[in-house]
Amino acid sequence: MKVLVLEDDDSQLDTYSDAAEDFGNENEIEIELVPVKSVESAVQRMNDNSFDGAIIDLNLDVEQPDEAEGNRVLTEIKETRRFPVIVVSGNLANLEEKHRESKSPLFKLYDRTIENETVFNDIFKVYQTGITEILGRRGEVEAQLSDIFWKYLANDFDVWLDKGSQKKSFLRYTLAHLVEALGHLTEDEKFYHEAEVYIKPPIQKYIATGDIVEKDDERFVVLSPACDIQPREINGEITFNADRIILGKLIQIDRDAFLENGIISEEDNAKTKKKKLEKIINGLNPKYPFLPGYKDLYPAVIDIQNLFSFSISEYKDDFKRLATISGVFIRDIQASLSAYYGRQGQPDLDKKELLKQYKKHL
Repeated sequence: MKVLVLEDDDSQLDTYSDAAEDFGNENEIEIELVPVKSVESAVQRMNDNSFDGAIIDLNLDVEQPDEAEGNRVLTEIKETRRFPVIVVSGNLANLEEKHRESKSPLFKLYDRTIENETVFNDIFKVYQTGITEILGRRGEVEAQLSDIFWKYLANDFDVWLDKGSQKKSFLRYTLAHLVEALGHLTEDEKFYHEAEVYIKPPIQKYIATGDIVEKDDERFVVLSPACDIQPREINGEITFNADRIILGKLIQIDRDAFLENGIISEEDNAKTKKKKLEKIINGLNPKYPFLPGYKDLYPAVIDIQNLFSFSISEYKDDFKRLATISGVFIRDIQASLSAYYGRQGQPDLDKKELLKQYKKHL
């Protein structure tokens, strides 16, 4: 685990070194610290190396306590690098507001009283997830991008020449190859994480199929086909092909909500309720596609028997966008929707008589 340390105090660097050795021994991992004492050195080392984390001091000159040069390194990391950062400083008040607002599990702030073990444990917990191995500057995504460029795109690049700018096409081409290269699950990674179901907050600027939206404490999923709600700019105004948007109501997986919507009944015992929920989670109840809980998105089912239609203007004025269901999952929901509304009862035949006739064939 390689960690960049921006710190001008030699004694503090010594304590980091001792703590890294102790933590590494306890957790059976080698920790390599790369100490730097200036912004310029930090930027140079980041250009030369890939890191799994950074410990950043804000003030690098004791004689100028208000010169928080560490902010410049934080900006450089956020704009061009992908690894967790721990700010450890006796002058956190000098942290720029834009950095303070981005505090998260990947960007933590501590004053000098924090124990060094906590600092290394924070970086180690992120490292264990494998995110820097995937998204780091020398991670798997970077390797695949190089492969796409030289192994696939380079060989067929003649078809792109003489057509002018093809940025959108290149983006789609690259994403398709990345999905193909990285999208196959091994046996020990066969289950998706709940976070993969959602894009939160939404990426699309206006609206997208699969948007989870909220109005008056009720939540819905946008089920309109993408071609209906593709935004188009005409005379400076954003327009859509459809005048109305189709929404499916979300029913929270909750006893009262399930009773109110008739999914379970008061007469159901615990075993019956478990079987009904199991059927939903396993995708065997076509009326109720399932969505797992994630952060403030509660676990729910989509009631595709209970669809709503709102005008575009109503939607824009009254609904708040919370997240978007990611591509592979919303396509599965749309397939369930199509199958449910496109179904027809199988013509009834005398199956007992047919069985009697045909069993001799076996």
